[in-house]
Amino acid sequence: MSKKKQKKINDQNDRVKKEEFKRQFIPLLIATVLWLVTISVLEMPAIKNQVAAFFINFTLQSTLFLGKVFFLPIKSSGFPNLEIAGFPMKVVMECTAYNFYVFVIFLSLLSPVSWKQRLITLVVFILAIFIVNNLRFITVGYIGSYSQKMFHFIHDYLWNILFGFMVFLIWAWRYNKSGKNEQENTAS
Repeated sequence: MSKKKQKKINDQNDRVKKEEFKRQFIPLLIATVLWLVTISVLEMPAIKNQVAAFFINFTLQSTLFLGKVFFLPIKSSGFPNLEIAGFPMKVVMECTAYNFYVFVIFLSLLSPVSWKQRLITLVVFILAIFIVNNLRFITVGYIGSYSQKMFHFIHDYLWNILFGFMVFLIWAWRYNKSGKNEQENTAS
């Protein structure tokens, strides 16, 4: 093969790789920007209290519900207080995983896959965050009843890292799975 033909093939491959990178990266970049804008809007003083009340109440009620379903010692002395295994906690906006819910909505809906795959990914993300966040409350409540020092370490560091990692893993799993499905559909 001549050098000229090889250069043309290499240039064409480079263009294809750049286009694929743009197709994958730009939606992620847009999702991140929209997430930052949305979080900024939700933190505006005019609506922050109403948004916080919604997410805190949702988290509080869902944790109480799971406690009843699984016969766990979870109770509340009133909004926004939660007690797990005798360990009192106050649910605040940052503990509700609202920022993860908002991010995965944009991440799912802007992914460069079919709308069916986007909606499946959205449902998987929302359910995963819901379950993991409630398990987080239950787990740290039990840990807090054992050791406040461990509670603060796990609450402040470990769970945030795990949540971020979980979001990445679910996105990568769904993105790879949907990419394979679309390749199979195009090949058919």
